[in-house]
Amino acid sequence: MFPMAQADARRFVLLPTEVREVPKAIPFVNKILSALTESDLSLLTPHLKPVDLPLRKRLETPRRSIEHIYFPDSGFVSVVADGAPDQHVEVGMIGGEGMTGLAVVLGTDRTPNETYVQNAGAGQRISTGSLRDAVGNSSTLQPLLLLYAHTFLVQVTQTAKANARSSLDERLARWLLMAHDRLDTDDLDITHEFLSVMLGVRRSGVTVALNLLENSALISINRGVVTIVDRKGLRAAANGAYGVSEAEFDRVFG
Repeated sequence: MFPMAQADARRFVLLPTEVREVPKAIPFVNKILSALTESDLSLLTPHLKPVDLPLRKRLETPRRSIEHIYFPDSGFVSVVADGAPDQHVEVGMIGGEGMTGLAVVLGTDRTPNETYVQNAGAGQRISTGSLRDAVGNSSTLQPLLLLYAHTFLVQVTQTAKANARSSLDERLARWLLMAHDRLDTDDLDITHEFLSVMLGVRRSGVTVALNLLENSALISINRGVVTIVDRKGLRAAANGAYGVSEAEFDRVFG
């Protein structure tokens, strides 16, 4: 799982040739914010606003200018490839380890993808303009944000690989593990309808895959709640589909 920052954690300055430890003044749960230097954080803090992230709240609309960047503390959001009706599919997941708005970090103002809250939580929000101003006044902020963009790209490529090479139950096991990483509970409140969008399959296929994992005593299902029973077994069931992007995030951010 992605380790969350604690109040007595230390912040790391990521430089091209070294990692330097710097005392942390303000505790943040979000891993990106907790990794910032004191000087970079001082550029963002006056503009960060605590916000709730209710279920299905849309954070980015396809082909429209991105107005705010979100740093989740809890819950998670899904990045979904836009398409014809019944052809939407999740391509990425963002929780307390990351941030939305990577199109802005990469130099543009919009994306053809949609981003919305998949599991309710809370986080910090900053306007796109304020983030750009901060990046313009720092030589270290954008490199760190680009490091996260790299780890997210690895996640997206692993999703593409899983969609092409893994069976549905293996993909479902991977998705449940990724969701579990970003929550502080073993209980995932998720509907078959949402899972069908996340995995890009029919609801009937989701039902079959869930039953397979439940019959293997890896999960339990009760009234729309999926409970992780055996995480180690679930990882084995993913058959290599899970773990590469998670290891890359740990390598980059420690």
